[in-house]
Amino acid sequence: MKHTKTYILDRALKLFNKNGFVNVRLQHIADFGDISVGHLAYHFHNKDCLVEALYDQLKEAQETSLYEFRMAHLFEDINRQLRHVFQCQKQYLFFYLDTLEVLRAYPTIKEKHQQHIAWQIQQIEWMFNFNVDRNTFQPPGRVGQYSQLAWLFWMTMDNWMYARQIKGLDHLHEDDFIANLWLLMVPYLTEEALSELEMLTANSDIKFF
Repeated sequence: MKHTKTYILDRALKLFNKNGFVNVRLQHIADFGDISVGHLAYHFHNKDCLVEALYDQLKEAQETSLYEFRMAHLFEDINRQLRHVFQCQKQYLFFYLDTLEVLRAYPTIKEKHQQHIAWQIQQIEWMFNFNVDRNTFQPPGRVGQYSQLAWLFWMTMDNWMYARQIKGLDHLHEDDFIANLWLLMVPYLTEEALSELEMLTANSDIKFF
């Protein structure tokens, strides 16, 4: 039964990503999965159950990664975490392109997501403060500086794919995503940290110098 539910979620996710979740009905998912609507409904009573199950998968994947990330905030760890974030967002693309529609349609997901956002921003701020302590980020020049940067960083990270689509840039490149987020941090780095970052990205396509 677990295998069947996983299969159905996989089929639903592919259709949501391709067509947008508002345009997909249970019949479409059943046809795509070559199963009956009755069989699908036995495992997921309605579309709401499918969307919430997919959101829970996304949230769990992000939290698992960020819990591991809390233990190390070196630049190589940040880079690795950003790659994971990119892959996760790409896997659940429909949510990042249709976030507002999903949250409007599903109050339960909205509540979960708002809590998740607050938690994500807290993790990001901890990462900044860790790097202030290890002298790779400059000491804050004003109260709340890194709290504000954490909010801006999360906002850019979570809306990057949506912004690309709006601008007509359909190709989602991991290195572009990472470079854009590092660019937010570069003005706050110490001279030593800039050298560390340059060395880290020397053999990649991430360029901002």
